Amino acid sequence: AAMKRGPPPPIDGLSWPVTGVDEEGKQARSTQTTGKEILAVALEAVDASAAAAVRSEKGWRFKYRRHFVKSVEVSASSPEAALKVAAAGLDYMYDKFEFIRDGKTYVLRDALAQFKGSFATGFIKGNKPKPNKFELEVPYNGQILKGDSLQRQIDKWVRQGVCELSCGSAISQVANAEPWLDLSDRYFVLLGAGAAMGPFQVLLALGANIIAVDIGRPDIWKRLISQTKDSCGTLTFPMKPGFKQPSTPDDSLYEAAGCNLFTQTPEIKNWLREVTPSEKACVGGYAYIPGDLFPRVALAMDVIIKELVETRGASVAFLCTPTDAHLVPPAAHAAAKAAIKKAPLWQKMANLVSMGKWCVPNARKPITTSAGETLYVVDALVVPQGPNYALAKRMQHWRAMLAREAGVIVSSNVAPSTRTYSVMQNKLFSYGYATMHHFKPFEIPGPELSNSVMTALLIHDLNEPMHAGNPKMPLVNPQQIFSQGSFHGGAWRCAFTFDSIGAPSVLLYYVLNFVVKYYLAAYNALQTIGWAYVLYLASSHYFLGGVPGASTAWEAFGSPLFLFQNLAGLEVAHAATGMVRAGFATTLLQVFSRFAIVYIMAYTATIQDSWPLQPTVFAWSITEVVRYSWYALNLLGVVPAAHTWLRFTTFLPLYPLGVFGEMATMHVALPSAAGTLVLGLPIEKVTYYLIFPMWVAGLALLYTHMLSQRKKVLAKAKAHATKNKDA
Repeated sequence: AAMKRGPPPPIDGLSWPVTGVDEEGKQARSTQTTGKEILAVALEAVDASAAAAVRSEKGWRFKYRRHFVKSVEVSASSPEAALKVAAAGLDYMYDKFEFIRDGKTYVLRDALAQFKGSFATGFIKGNKPKPNKFELEVPYNGQILKGDSLQRQIDKWVRQGVCELSCGSAISQVANAEPWLDLSDRYFVLLGAGAAMGPFQVLLALGANIIAVDIGRPDIWKRLISQTKDSCGTLTFPMKPGFKQPSTPDDSLYEAAGCNLFTQTPEIKNWLREVTPSEKACVGGYAYIPGDLFPRVALAMDVIIKELVETRGASVAFLCTPTDAHLVPPAAHAAAKAAIKKAPLWQKMANLVSMGKWCVPNARKPITTSAGETLYVVDALVVPQGPNYALAKRMQHWRAMLAREAGVIVSSNVAPSTRTYSVMQNKLFSYGYATMHHFKPFEIPGPELSNSVMTALLIHDLNEPMHAGNPKMPLVNPQQIFSQGSFHGGAWRCAFTFDSIGAPSVLLYYVLNFVVKYYLAAYNALQTIGWAYVLYLASSHYFLGGVPGASTAWEAFGSPLFLFQNLAGLEVAHAATGMVRAGFATTLLQVFSRFAIVYIMAYTATIQDSWPLQPTVFAWSITEVVRYSWYALNLLGVVPAAHTWLRFTTFLPLYPLGVFGEMATMHVALPSAAGTLVLGLPIEKVTYYLIFPMWVAGLALLYTHMLSQRKKVLAKAKAHATKNKDA
C-alpha cells in the first residue's frame, strides 16, 4: 500500500503572515497576496494610482513585472520618493511578518526585542603565512588573469558592453592598488557565507577576517573551515547550543558550527552585535533559497543588516541581479538603442514571427524627474523567476538606499547571470545560457569569474570615496547606487530585453546542437572528401604518371577544385547567420580572395598548366583536408590529440606556401590582362603596389592570430592530457 504523507511540520521561526483560511479551515499564508500588498504599500507612500494598479492586478504570477518596473520609475521621480517607497515597504514587512517559537506567534518587530539569547563563538586562523604582496587574480576560461592580461580582458569587456566603463575602471583600480588588496585588518560579516555567488574564498585569499553565518550543515562548514585553514585569513562563526570551542575537537567543529537564519534570527542579531565589537565591519547579504523562502531569508538578513548599521555603523554589501529593473547610465541606454540596427536579421524576424513576444527592444523611453532631470530605466526582469525573487531583490535595493541615507557605505553592484551549479541543474536555463552569446554582447560566466570581479568591486567601494555607494557622493536619485560598477553581462546593452531572448535562446540551442550541428558536421565532412579528392588528383598528375584524359594540370583537378572552393561560399552565410563564431567580414574577405584566384585559374588559359598551380593546389588541399576534418570531428566531440596538433601546426609551412602560390598565379596571369585599368590605373600597378602588399599584410595578421591560437589550444590540450593521466 502507498505510504500516506504525514501532516506538514509545524511552522517555526520567521514566516509569511496569515492571509485567511483554506478549504479545511486551516490558516493560509498566501505569498502572492502578501507580496502584492508589500509592493502596493511601498508605492502608496508616493503614488496611490500605482498602488491601486498592483492591488487590482489579476494573474500576479505572470503579470508582476510591469509593477516592479513601475516602482523603479516612481522611485526615480525624486530622492525623497525613493526613500519613502523603500521605508514603507520594509516597515510593512516588519509589522506583518510573523515569528513563531514554541507554538507562540509574535509580530516580527516584537520578536526581535523579545528574545535575548546568543551563541558561543568559534574561531579558526588560516595556516598560510601572509604573503609579501597581494595580487588580484581573476579565473577566466581556464586561465588566471592578472596584471596586463587582466587589464586587456577588462578593456575587452568594456568595449564589448559586457560591463560598464565604471565597472572596468573600478576593477583596474583595485588591481593596481596593492594596499587595498591587503584585507588583514578588514572584517566581513557574510550572511550565507557558503553561497555560490558569495566572496568567501576570494576574501580569505586576501587575508580577510570573516564572520560567517550559514546553516548548520556539516558539509558546508567542512568546506568553509577547510578553505580557511588553507588561507592566511580568519574565520569566526556561531556554535550550536551545547558546544564550546575549547572542548570541541577540530574534527567535530563541522558538526558544531552554524545557525538558522529563519528560526534563530534574534539570536544571530544579538551575537553579531557583540562579536568582535571593537572592529568596524562590512555586512553582506548573500544567502539565496529559491521560491517563497527567498523573501523570508532576505527579510532575516535585513533584520541583521539593519541592526549592524544602527549599532555598529557597519557598511553594507549586496549583489544585485541583472534580471531586475534598474536606472542605467545614458551610455548603456544609447548602446541598447544602437544595437537594434546591428542585430542579425533572424533576431529581428523572431520578433515578427512571435507577434512581438520575442526579441523585444531593450531601450525604453526616458523618464523625467520632478526636478527635470532625464533618467533611463532598463527592464531586465525575467518573468519565470517569479514575483518572490523580484520582491527579495527589491528588498535589498530598499535596504541599500536606506543604509546609504543613514550614513554608511554601501556596495551593491550588479553581478552577471552566472553558470552556478544550481542554475545549470535547470535544463532550460542551461540551454539558454549556452547560446545567449549569440545575442551580443551577452556573456554568461562561471562562478569563479563572478566571485573574483564582484569581490574586487566590493573592495573598490570600501576604499574609493568617489563612488555612488558612498554617502558623500552626490546623486540625482538613490537608485543610482546600482547604476555604477555594473558587471551586467550584457543585459543593459543588448538590443533586446533579457526576458524576451530566453525562449529564442533555448530554441537556438536545439537548432544549433541538433540541426545546425549535424548540418555543419556534414558540410565539413563533404569538404574534407572533396579536398582529399583534389589532393589525390593533384598528386596523380604531378607524381604518379598523370590523370587519364587530362593533358593539363587544370584538366586533371580543376573541376573539383572549382566546385569545392565555390561551395565554401556557404561559409559566408554560416558566419552571417551566427551558425559559427567566425566574424562575417573576415570570412567574406577570406572566401572572396580565394574566389578571385580560382576564377583567374578557371578563365585564364596561360595559368592552367603553369608552375604556380603546383604549390597552390598542394598548400590549399592539404590545409583544407586537415582543417575541415578537424572541424567535423570537433563538432562530434571526437578529435584525437594528434589531429589537433596537425590542425594547429601544418599552417606553419602551408600558409606562406599558399600565399606565395596565389601571388605567383596572379603574376603569371597579368600578361593576359594587359591594358586593363582598375580605378583608372594599369592592373599591373594595382596588383604589385596595392594587392600584393595587402596579401602579405593579411598573411602576417592571420599567421600571428594562428600562432596565438596554437599556443592556447595546444597548452589546453596538454593540460587536459596531464589531468586525465593523473586521474
